[in-house]
Amino acid sequence: MKLHSRLCKLAVIGALLAGAAGCQTAKPTEDSMKERAQTVIGQPVTKIANVRSDSTLTYYTAYTAGGEYNCELPSGAIVAVASMGIMSPPLTCLPKGASPIPYR
Repeated sequence: MKLHSRLCKLAVIGALLAGAAGCQTAKPTEDSMKERAQTVIGQPVTKIANVRSDSTLTYYTAYTAGGEYNCELPSGAIVAVASMGIMSPPLTCLPKGASPIPYR
């Protein structure tokens, strides 16, 4: 009976580790980034470029007919586990050169 219990625990821990390892490599697709940027900016996005990420955010530049926008999208393992695929994290897009901190 103890062997069965140990094997179950080992199987559950192994599944959790495999799932967490898969989440770490999950990145938003270019189509997803383009679609979400269009929704936030309110203009058609013609191109996505300069995509880079750290462990918690994906940064990219969205190009529209009206100009360039710097976008930030929460991503990575923490976001995947926290949202559990139910919701999408909020996207932030600012015109190129704009400061995220308002002047007073």
